[in-house]
Amino acid sequence: MSVTGGQAAFAYLRGRILSGEIPGNATLREQALAEELGVSRTPIREALRRLDETGLVEFVPNKGATVIAWTTEQMRETYYLRAMLESRAAGLAAVRISDIDLARLADLITLMDEFVLAEDDAGISRLGELNAEFHRIIVTAAENAQLTRLTVSVGRVPLMAKAFRRDSGSFRAVSNHHHRDILAALISRDALWAATAMRSHILAARNSVQSWDRDEGAIVGPGADQSATASPLDAVELDADAIDAADLADLADFTP
Repeated sequence: MSVTGGQAAFAYLRGRILSGEIPGNATLREQALAEELGVSRTPIREALRRLDETGLVEFVPNKGATVIAWTTEQMRETYYLRAMLESRAAGLAAVRISDIDLARLADLITLMDEFVLAEDDAGISRLGELNAEFHRIIVTAAENAQLTRLTVSVGRVPLMAKAFRRDSGSFRAVSNHHHRDILAALISRDALWAATAMRSHILAARNSVQSWDRDEGAIVGPGADQSATASPLDAVELDADAIDAADLADLADFTP
């Protein structure tokens, strides 16, 4: 799969929005972003349209886009939807997943153990990559194209990465224990257990973010109009696999 300038710009901006680096109510202007990223306005326009489709910005042609400020209620509803969709995927996967995929899930859990207590950006980013693969394997194993599309369409919750960093590994360790429960259910070919384990896993993540929200304030609260700054795209390491993975579980999202 080849990566276009629009795809690269979309993945880059999406990651920065989801991580909270670009806050709610920030203004993303086509010309400014094109200059900062070293591309023409066409791929920036494509990226902003895709961000609009995923519910992360409100895009107005020729004027740019405004990052949507998430409320606690919106965050809660997103997790409820994800819990429904991904628990269904886990239930279907329990009777369809291959032994090869089960072995890979076990390997991923072991690999994630090495990074659950990481405090450096590289370690946490690596954990995000492994975690994204874990969830992607399960959704793919459900062998249901419509379910996959619906899962992709559900927005990701901004600032999950910041919440995970703040937890200093405590919730990340619990999250990987949940992964073990999910894997045990899949190995047992127990659809009900797998669906229940996945639902509990995602709702626990919701509770973690809500706890952070109570301690720190709004998820993405209202603020003054801000213009986002960025680095040239050639300084960002993006490949076809990373772009593809972002469609299901963005690495900056740290979806548990």
